[in-house]
Amino acid sequence: MDQPYISVIVTAYNRRRYLPFALRSLEAQTLPRDKFEVIVVKNFEDKESDDIISRSGWKSVYNDDPCHGRMVLAGLEESKGEVITFLDDDDMYVNNRLEEVYKAFTSFKRLVYFNNSQTIIDENGNVLERPPISKNIVGGSTVIVDVDKLRTFAKKSTSIVDITADIILKIRVRADVNNSSAAVKRDALEASAYLLKELPANIDNFVFASSLRAGGLMYFTDEKLTLYRVHGENWSYYAEIARSGSKETRLKRARSRHKDNQGFWTNRF
Repeated sequence: MDQPYISVIVTAYNRRRYLPFALRSLEAQTLPRDKFEVIVVKNFEDKESDDIISRSGWKSVYNDDPCHGRMVLAGLEESKGEVITFLDDDDMYVNNRLEEVYKAFTSFKRLVYFNNSQTIIDENGNVLERPPISKNIVGGSTVIVDVDKLRTFAKKSTSIVDITADIILKIRVRADVNNSSAAVKRDALEASAYLLKELPANIDNFVFASSLRAGGLMYFTDEKLTLYRVHGENWSYYAEIARSGSKETRLKRARSRHKDNQGFWTNRF
């Protein structure tokens, strides 16, 4: 088998119910199987999920660390792909998501980061009439941002924090959300991978910040390539964003979250 171009890291901790649906969405991908690999990192055995992993020839990694960053790091260490993407156990991909990720990265050689929009579903997989969590504000349904040029045009500061604010607030609402909607060039992620050891959550923010640090192109599409599941265990900040149809409200929340994360990323990058 040739080296896979994309590595999908699936993580699940103490939650069996939704994982088979996530894995079946990977089985249904239109991208040829030799173009991607799947690494499932979880802390339990489950016959239904394990049967899917076995018949598909995917890797299963046992990890009982509740720190999400360390689970992702365990998957990263087992991966071989040039591009890394993620799938939470309670989310799913639409059939052509990996194909779209592949097309984007192979079409733009300087591309470091990819983020798509979402369809919101309930715990039973029914589509909810909610806006996606992340959506382009300007520039159309697909926007490509050159981070290096953005730095050049920055008035006084070229800090990652300022660039992040510009992209999130002026180009795309929640450009750093969610794990299952992001893909990143391997080199950009590995450069900061040591920080995953101390990251309990917010992998999506970390991947976004790592991409900004690396420079290059960032690809934002309004195509709804991820099915984001809201349920009793994750109905939180992101679900509140999804419920809001007001652009002004989403922007206000984006500013607030950016402010909350500013200290963490500034101190480490």
